[in-house]
Amino acid sequence: MTTAVDGRKVGLFLALAFGISWTSAVGLYLSGTALASIRGTVLVVLAFMWAPAIAAIVVQRGYGDGGSVRAGCGLARGRLRWVALAWVAPVGLLAATIGVGLAVPGVSLTTDYAGFLVDLGLPPEQIEESMALLDSLPVPPVVLFVAQGLVAGLTINALAALGEELGWRGLLLTELAPLGFWRLSGLTGLVWGIWHAPIILQGHNFPEAPVAGVVAMTVWTVAASPVFTYLTVRARSVLAATFFHGTFNAVGWFSLLYLAGAGSLLVAPVGAAGVGAAVLATAVCVAHDRYVAADPITTGEPLSPWARD
Repeated sequence: MTTAVDGRKVGLFLALAFGISWTSAVGLYLSGTALASIRGTVLVVLAFMWAPAIAAIVVQRGYGDGGSVRAGCGLARGRLRWVALAWVAPVGLLAATIGVGLAVPGVSLTTDYAGFLVDLGLPPEQIEESMALLDSLPVPPVVLFVAQGLVAGLTINALAALGEELGWRGLLLTELAPLGFWRLSGLTGLVWGIWHAPIILQGHNFPEAPVAGVVAMTVWTVAASPVFTYLTVRARSVLAATFFHGTFNAVGWFSLLYLAGAGSLLVAPVGAAGVGAAVLATAVCVAHDRYVAADPITTGEPLSPWARD
């Protein structure tokens, strides 16, 4: 295990990841492409979200330390029970987000699906068809939504999330492991949040408050980063973070569907309610680490993330 951080390697990775992502974001803005459009979504996934993975692959292969991408980025099967737990854990995080959101004065639980579809800008005939479909379901709509989210988190969303995670919880986790769990998680979360800034400013996640949204997003990434780190190190595979991220992106937005009475800065999965849920999830990880796990990793000592039994 390396005992010191290779600042040059980390710097090269960050320069390349930010360079590709932010350049693509500027190009997206200058082209006038709407983020919510199909073209905008494809460009964000391919050019922005996959930049950390591209940077990790280029740096790992070209840096000259003899390490492979698979070994240096944790791209392994790992401990499958932890990978599976990471895949479904965002459902619990969603429940916690809704619970925290309901503690905000003026916020209430709602199942006004029609109103939500109106807010999305769907035409009346499509809203009518969607409501008829929801009414015909043999189970509550949330069951279908979560099931679809879990499938997406394991497939298409995971493919998109891998573009980020091969960098953040792959190469960067490996290189910052000597800093220990908390410093590693804090620095990664800060970098991860700032990296989002160009698309947040263009309306992603917080279209009504883009500038405040950058701050909110960064606070959330710092708060959630320990959970990502914990699951990844326990699983000994970047796939844990990938599936966690993929499912979170698929089900997290349900907090906006089921919480009424406040804007996204408060009730979004990456807003204040999401920050509270992330803090609770971190507390669960720490409790498991200290009272259940045989090998504590949140002590602050250097990590060996891809260690084998």
